[in-house]
Order: sequence, then C-alpha cells, then structure tokens
Amino acid sequence: MKVFISKTDISHLLTRCTWSGSRLQVARRLEFEFVQDDRDPNIPVIEFECGHTVRGYNDKAKGSDDTDNMVFIGNIYKVERSRKNGRVSVVAYDHLHVLGVSKTTRKFTNVKPEDIAGQICQELGVKAGTFAKTDTPVSFIANAKTGYQIIQSAYFEAGKTTKKKYHPIMNGDKLDVIEKGELIKDKDTNENYTADSSSNMLDSVYRESIEKLINQILVVDDKGNTVSIQKDDESIKKYSMFQDIYKTDPNKDTQTEIKDILEKHKIERGGSIIVLGDYRVKSSYSIIVKDSLFKGQFWIKTDTHSFIDGKHEMRLELEFENVMNEEKAEKEKSK
Repeated sequence: MKVFISKTDISHLLTRCTWSGSRLQVARRLEFEFVQDDRDPNIPVIEFECGHTVRGYNDKAKGSDDTDNMVFIGNIYKVERSRKNGRVSVVAYDHLHVLGVSKTTRKFTNVKPEDIAGQICQELGVKAGTFAKTDTPVSFIANAKTGYQIIQSAYFEAGKTTKKKYHPIMNGDKLDVIEKGELIKDKDTNENYTADSSSNMLDSVYRESIEKLINQILVVDDKGNTVSIQKDDESIKKYSMFQDIYKTDPNKDTQTEIKDILEKHKIERGGSIIVLGDYRVKSSYSIIVKDSLFKGQFWIKTDTHSFIDGKHEMRLELEFENVMNEEKAEKEKSK
C-alpha cells in the first residue's frame, strides 16, 4: 500500500502497515509505522499532527491525486513518537468514524431510511454518497444516538419489510449504504473473487460449537403454568434436547421473542483464512471459498490487510450467513 500524509508520500519510510475493517467496527482503520529521526540528515522530517488527512492507495496509484486507485481516506486520530527507536506510529480512521461518535436527537415519522441517511450526513458534516433504496417509510425516536446508530436503525427497521440487509461504508470521502453481502466480482470479467486453497490461500481454520445451543422452549404464564412447547425437532434429533423457559409478557410478542432466543442460541459456525492480498476484499461483502475444510459462499466479518516487506496478505474472519448489525429503534409510546 502507498500511504500519503496530506500530499507527502511516506511509503518508502514505512516499516509496518495494516488496513482493516469489520462488520462490528463502524469505521475502517489504517495503522502504520514509519521511520522518523531528526538526528539523521538522510531521513526527511514529516510535519503533521492529529487531524491531518491520510490517504492509502493500491499499487497502481501514480500520485496523491489518483482517486481511481485510492482505497482509503481519513484523518489521523492517534500519534506516538519514539526518539529512542526513531519511529512514529499512526492510527487513522475513515470518515465513518465521525458518524460513529457524533450524537444527535431526532424524531422520524414515516421517513425513508435513504432520506434519513441524507439528513444525518448533512447535520453531522459527512458527504452523502449513494444510499440503498428501500422505498419503505419508518418511524422511530433517536434519543442521543450516534449518526451510525440512527442510519442503521432506520435500515434495520426497513429490512423487516424488504427482507434485505444493509451496511454503511465509505466510498472515498462519501458515505454509501449498500445491500450487505454482495459477492465481490472482477469489474472486467464479472467473475466472482475466489479464495482457493490450490492457488491463493495460505491457511484456513474451521470452527463449530453447540455449547450454547437451545432447541426447545417451554412457554409458561405468569403463574408457571405450561402454555406450550416449541422445539426444533431436527436439531433435537441430531444434537439432543437443550431446553430454556420463556415466561409470557403481555407487552411482548411471544412468537417473536421465542424466535429471537432460538436464533441467538443455535449452532455456532465460523472460519478464518489467510490469503494473498486483494484490495477489493473487505468486510460487508462476500466471497467464494474453495477448500477441503469448507467451500461455498461466505460473508466477511472482519478483514485485516497486512503490508510487510513488500508482501500483501489478508486474514479474513468468515461468517456462514449474511448478518446485519442490529440497531433496534425506539418507538413512540402510545398514549
């Protein structure tokens, strides 16, 4: 990766560089270390401080104005200088970090999520890009919530109707909201990106656990009387029966609550792979995996790109289903 602080190229001074993102992390992060020693006249002194702009480019970039090959733009949030080691460590986040920490209070009545996203960007000073169309008005109260929480809440509510999942990302310096989980494809050939153990994959790990499994719910009323039993027969037959109890609540929908319990306590599957680096591969998208341990379509939970000694490698945490971050909206209480 080529790294610029403002318009100064420091790529030749880098000793370490990591570019990462996660479904659970609001903003993408660029962390790097470079040589800086004012006692050595052969090493240039780079003047910068927190708040300065950082840009990251792929290997095809020709300069700081090559926006077509820019993969990261953000601001410096942390700097650590060591005179003894002659090193400077920097942590930068893209502009989604602003929406991750800046809060506001708003009330929305029959407003589409794509319109809500535009309003929040305007209020909190983030450039608006392209927002996934839902055509589904939503209503909720955002009481001292971050911009990210508000946008995610709006799309989460709309997703109940559209049956789709959404995720905000930065496209350059503009905010986009995409339909989460789309396969990464080559722009020229339209072929799916594939992590293949016979070509570009260096290592893989597969995990499976039923330690938290619940596959039967005993539903009781407020006096402890059995109302019903709801179970997953296929799971019980395969793994044995693991039961929990749900006490009915007049203010909650029983079926929704039971479904939520079973969903949160199902079999856990996950995996991780290490593959040769590709700038297109980022969290919130999906890829094809061909491996003896597991194969098929998988969703990227976390991506960590490492650039060391001219080598670009990626560690990808994979999910076996397309999961959207839940930001439940607060509804106005009926009088």
